[in-house]
Amino acid sequence: MAGIGFELKKLFINRSIMSKARAYFYSVFVTIGPVIIGALAVSSTFALLEIGGISKSDLDLLQTSIIYSFIASILITSGYCMVLSRYVSDRLYFNRKEDILPTLYGSITIITIVCAIIGFFFYLNSPLPLSYKVLCYLLFIELVIMTILTIYISAVQNYKKIAFSFLYAAIAAIIIGFLLIKLRIFPITIVIMLSFDICIMIIIIMLISEVQNYYNQKSTYYFDFIRYFAEQKVLFLINTLYMGGLYVHSFIFWRLPSINVIISDTYIYAPSYDIPAFYALYSIFPTLVIFIVRFETSFFEKYKNYFYLVNNNACYEDMQLAKKEMQKILTKELLYIMEIQLFVTIGTIIYGLKVLPYFGFTYEMVNLFNIMALGYYCVIIMYVIMTILLYFNSQIKALSIVLVFFTSNFILTFISTFLESSFYGLGFFLSGLISLVFAIIMLVNYYKNLEYYIFCTQVALQPKKPSFISKYTDRLNKIGG
Repeated sequence: MAGIGFELKKLFINRSIMSKARAYFYSVFVTIGPVIIGALAVSSTFALLEIGGISKSDLDLLQTSIIYSFIASILITSGYCMVLSRYVSDRLYFNRKEDILPTLYGSITIITIVCAIIGFFFYLNSPLPLSYKVLCYLLFIELVIMTILTIYISAVQNYKKIAFSFLYAAIAAIIIGFLLIKLRIFPITIVIMLSFDICIMIIIIMLISEVQNYYNQKSTYYFDFIRYFAEQKVLFLINTLYMGGLYVHSFIFWRLPSINVIISDTYIYAPSYDIPAFYALYSIFPTLVIFIVRFETSFFEKYKNYFYLVNNNACYEDMQLAKKEMQKILTKELLYIMEIQLFVTIGTIIYGLKVLPYFGFTYEMVNLFNIMALGYYCVIIMYVIMTILLYFNSQIKALSIVLVFFTSNFILTFISTFLESSFYGLGFFLSGLISLVFAIIMLVNYYKNLEYYIFCTQVALQPKKPSFISKYTDRLNKIGG
């Protein structure tokens, strides 16, 4: 995240409206580019309904195919990316940039093999046409690779090029899809999936090229990052459980016979639940961007100053002053994010009440949309607090937060399936609220005892015997070299 912050600070030096607009534009694509692509991918299928005269069955097939590819890629790579991100950060800190590019190749190789096997068995017995299954399979693999690449581009300084790579790819896919639809050479389902495949492939090529240009030195440590999975297993669990918590409520409703739909004996989903939940998810995008911009251009400076004094044995009075300044800016920025997100959430609810009925949303779907928007408000603020705790390397507290989130979400959502449809989504909202309150308690507790956690809970590093994973990693690195 610090890599993004350095570049954004340059843009914010000039306080003109255009400079600020560019800063936010770049941060949008660098931080949540893949999320936006996924959201637009699903939403654009509705627009293609009018252009290509697509049938309802084909529309459902396309939506579920895209949704499954995105969700699977996120869930499978979530913990993997968290550990990989820590490895890349450490390489940068220790000025071992020559290890980064080989690790990109090694990490993509391993996760692609794993996901290729998973995708193969998922589509093996599917009755879908072979050509369509191949395109869906490619989309899944491409999304996995793109997700891995987002770890590496965060430290690349050319954010303008990165941002426009997403934009150019989306434009190219739209043009290609539109032309193929007009020519009517292939079935519309094939055309749309092919367009998305081309879009993601263009993004991958441009991002890999940028990473290769930036990290032009190369070592032979292609698989050195594997040892981090033993050392950073808590980080792996944190992101895996958090992402699992974001989707577990949907999985539970997918199994509910009264609302689920099976598509081509391959996909199962619950449109009356998933569609409102999907659109409510849009409401958290502003916080994802604002969090990066605000914290990386304000809080990080105070944070860095405080730990500079700690690491250089400054006097107690100076550390206390730095701590108060850090606490002041932390409280200010956190309250600012909560206020902005609250404003966005209220606007989202008003939009749901006034506009969504014109798009075919029933009363129950609008009600669910509003409940989910409130739930996502709690979840995204919880996520911000969890990330702040990770700034201070408080991994156990962050893990306890996501454990509460995942467990409460699973239990409360399961209970809500036995209630009337008007109560659907209540389990997710209550889980988010409980997790938010718990996260606030964890943050307050940590900050009250900051000195204790920094000075009294650090364990001296002892020499360790090489683990099985370390030995296996050494062998892989020799093979890669």
